[in-house]
Amino acid sequence: MSTSSNNIDSISVLASAIFKRVDTNSDGKLDGTEFQSFLQNLIGDIGNGTHGLGGQVSALAPRPVSAESRTYQPMIGFDYAKLNDLSHTTPKYVFARATQNVSLAWDRASRSDGLQQIVDIVKQNGYPDAKVTGKDSIDFGDGNGDIDVLTSNGQWWWGPKS
Repeated sequence: MSTSSNNIDSISVLASAIFKRVDTNSDGKLDGTEFQSFLQNLIGDIGNGTHGLGGQVSALAPRPVSAESRTYQPMIGFDYAKLNDLSHTTPKYVFARATQNVSLAWDRASRSDGLQQIVDIVKQNGYPDAKVTGKDSIDFGDGNGDIDVLTSNGQWWWGPKS
């Protein structure tokens, strides 16, 4: 199979997965509400000041993890099922949900500056002793010490501080 065939297959799989996700009533069609929700999640809802994939904005007020029913987006290094199972409350997954409950620009400096917002949500969701311990680390107060939560290029991740 050629590389372009593999790319087309990958795009087809991705398109199918996105469609299934956006088709919230599973009727095989997108109605206006489903499409609007998709666009708001993709590019942001200008009316309330949040920004999706297209936004490069400073930190906005955090929302508690349990504030609304939502589906969390996949993240590298995080199990999608655990991420969307709100009964899975390990520090790693509380942290991952918190990163999606605040709007931070996609650059490392903005995310580093927003770590306190992440910690505030983590504290509200079962880890009251959590604290920012550096420009890229958090101690969740669970006895495991500092956890490195940002890569050098500003991606969220989870790893012991070395």
